Formats: sequence, C-alpha cells, structure tokens
Amino acid sequence: MENMEKLNKKPLRKGDLIQLKIENLDTKGRAYGFYDENKIYTNINAAKDQIVEGIFVKRRHKYELIHCKIIDFAGRKNAIYDDEARQNGGCNYQYYTYEEQLEIKAGHIKKELDRIIKNEYIFEEPVKSPKPEKYRNKMEFSFGNAVKDGPIILGLHKQNSFHDIVEVDGLKLMDDNFNQIYIFCNEFCKKTGFDFYHRLDHKGFFRNLVIRKAEFTKQILVNIITTTEIEETQKREFQEMFKEGLLALKLSDGFEISGILHTFNDNFSDMVISESETILYGERDLMVISESETILYGERDLTEEIFGLKFKISPYSFFQTNSDGVELLYGKVMEYIDNVDENTNECTVFDLFSGTGTIGQIVSKKAKKVYGIELVEEAVRKANENARLNNIDNAEFIAGDVFEKLDELEEKEIKPDIIILDPPRPGVGEKTIMKLLKYDVSNIIYVSCNPKTLVQDLITFQENGYEVVRVCPVDMFPVTPHMEVVSMLRKVRD
Repeated sequence: MENMEKLNKKPLRKGDLIQLKIENLDTKGRAYGFYDENKIYTNINAAKDQIVEGIFVKRRHKYELIHCKIIDFAGRKNAIYDDEARQNGGCNYQYYTYEEQLEIKAGHIKKELDRIIKNEYIFEEPVKSPKPEKYRNKMEFSFGNAVKDGPIILGLHKQNSFHDIVEVDGLKLMDDNFNQIYIFCNEFCKKTGFDFYHRLDHKGFFRNLVIRKAEFTKQILVNIITTTEIEETQKREFQEMFKEGLLALKLSDGFEISGILHTFNDNFSDMVISESETILYGERDLMVISESETILYGERDLTEEIFGLKFKISPYSFFQTNSDGVELLYGKVMEYIDNVDENTNECTVFDLFSGTGTIGQIVSKKAKKVYGIELVEEAVRKANENARLNNIDNAEFIAGDVFEKLDELEEKEIKPDIIILDPPRPGVGEKTIMKLLKYDVSNIIYVSCNPKTLVQDLITFQENGYEVVRVCPVDMFPVTPHMEVVSMLRKVRD
C-alpha cells in the first residue's frame, strides 16, 4: 500500500501499469476507484476494497483499466464459481454477499427516485429472490472463441467484450441439470469439426444454444441455433447424434428433456430468431412461425404455473427468468391492485406491453375486464391460448403497437379505469404517456425492468398531475446489476 501511495503522486499516462483500490459499483454495476482524484473504471468484475491491477487508458468519456486482474480479493468469496478469480460478463456483483447486493442495488434505485420524486412516498424494502443462486429458468449461450483465432467454445460473453467468449461450466446461476446439458453441448460441438458463425464475414455453422425449463412440469427444452451452412447428410447425422446424446443424460430432481429443437438462422443479427426449425425431439403445437420445419417427436412448448394458472411458453416467448421469484413480483402487483381506491371488480384494466399475458390473467381475477396489448404476435397468440387454457373469459390480448391499438380501443369506446404498465427496457416513452393521460385514470401500476427509463417516465407522469405513492424493488436477478421495480402512481385530484 505504501508503494501505491507513492505511485499515486505520479501523473497518469496512457499505458501505465497501476493498482487501483475499488471504491464501489455504479448504477450499471461497473467497479471503480480513485487514483490521484481521477475516477477510473475496471473492465472486470470487482468489489469494494479489492485491489485491481491493470493498464491505464483514456476513453472518450471515462478513464479505464484494461487487461485487469485482481491481486487482493480483500477476503471476499466468489458467488458464481468455486475458483475465486473466474469471471464472466453480467455478474457484476459476484464478489458481494447477497445482503450487500440488495443494499447497493436498492440504494442506487432510491437515490435516483429521491432525485426526481417531489412528494413524500413509501420506498419499501427490496423483495429478495427465493434463491440467490441456481435461479435461472433460461440460459442463452453463444458459440465463439476465448481469443482471436482460438478453438470453438460455447459460453457467455466476457465482461466488456463483444467477441470473446468464456466457458461457464459450474456457473452457479444455473442448476445442475443446465450445467450437465451445457457441458455435453460444449464438448459435443467441439468434436463435430464445424466452425462457429463469424459475425464479420458471416461464415460458420454454430450460433447459440438456449436451455429453458418449467419448474411446474419439470420440462426442459434445448434449442440449438445454427446457420444453414451444412450439407443435408451431415445435418441429419449431426441432428441424430445430438438428440441421442442429450436424451442419454441422467437429469436430477425429476426433470426430463421434453423437447429438442434445431433452429436455423442466417440473419446477420445476433438475436435468437427462427427462420426455420427442425424438432429433433418433441411435439409441435399448431402455430406456424416458419415456412420450413420437420417434426420428429416430442413437445415444443413448456408449461409453467403461477398463482394456480398455467402458462404455455414457446421457445421465443418472453417469460421471467426467475421462476421462484415471479410470484413475488406479480404478488406485489396484486398487492398494489388491492390498494387502489376503487372497486376493482367493476373496473376495466389495460395491461400494456403485456407479453404472454401473465399479469393480465392474474389480475383478471379481480377485474371486470382486462385488455392486454403487446407488439410481439407470437406472445399474444400464447396469451390468448393461455387464457383459454385457464378458462379466463374476461381477458383479451391484442397484437400490435401499444400507441396504435389504444386508438382502436378508443374508437370502440373502450377506456380503462386502471392501467398496468410493464414495458421493455426502453420504457413507455413520452408519446405513449401523453396518450394515456387522456384517460385520466386514478391509478397506474408501473412494473419496470430498467430504473433509468422508469425515472424518465415518472418525470413525465409527475409533470402531468400524477404522484408516486409507493415503490418496491424486487430482485429477480441476483449477482447482476438488474432489479425489477414496481411503482404505484395516483392522480392528484383537487
């Protein structure tokens, strides 16, 4: 430490090898410290009081250390791997205890809200994830290499890297079954001799692997995504061996592989989408999302249960990634519904950005009528299918842009008494909010997955006659910087 203090007196220059004591994490989960009063970020995950060594560089808007390594772990344990130095992207809080994670993440949210909320409001204690580890019901892996021109591997992106991949066997965000499936797929694909898809020259075969599970039915779905860059005989041989290898795995806790998909994607985008698909093991529903597919056997969808309702989940539908935490999240929404100053049984509820209709169907128990609007057509098909499955006849889900579909409902003289918002990360946006203001509803419940856009939207609501009554963070994503936030807004009446 004495040597560090002496080094601190020298002016910093690009390329200097320095040691940095971590002060904290910012709202995005980036570790930083101070060196000669300069705020410097590290390009690896680190925690308060740890010492990180790296090369100093100047970026456009910040100072940063690259080629980092932690040289003093400050007695902290690694929450995601048994090896204390092992890392991967997204797990920014991997060196913090779970209680520390909650305190820091909720503290960041409260600080931002206190800055913009003008009235007194209740900020509730954060709701904990029932499982701080092994909580994910979906894992999406990428094929690539650890270093340029290195051999093919399957894993997750390295912290702050678009190209580099790190292997993640033993990652404690996923359960033992996911880990076993991941290890098999990683080793199997290495042995095929096929290359991974290179983003720059758009050549190669392997792209992604997605594993999903349903806790209620004990189903697991495996979906391998590739290009069509393979001969027909090679494809059939690959598919058969891949299927046989997966079905030979001995899974635990009563789980079984219920479906194996081979999705083809020649799109330049890295999004996991289907241009066509082959079901290697499983049964397809009647919904068609591609012009070309072959059915071999099994089930394509998963079925999950929340609050006694069943939800069929397709391979590409959004569903909360923390099965044990989802009831706590939607339970908070129901609690806020119970606190509105209206008889909800006589109310029409708009569930906007409704996804597969989970919130809308749960809320339908306490509403006269629910209208859900969602942009993704497949999600809407599933929402209406799930409503029929659950014998819900007072919920209707509509596919299309929220802004445009509100106009159509208004033409039918359909207006809400309560509005529930659950937008994607970009938030609701001022244009849509201004349209919602015309309904003059007394109560709005806002479920946010991005505190930054929540703040922007709350400013707009406040400027137009609403006040924030209460806010509750719900931790659905331990070890990551993310938190869901449920807010209750009320119209200020004279």
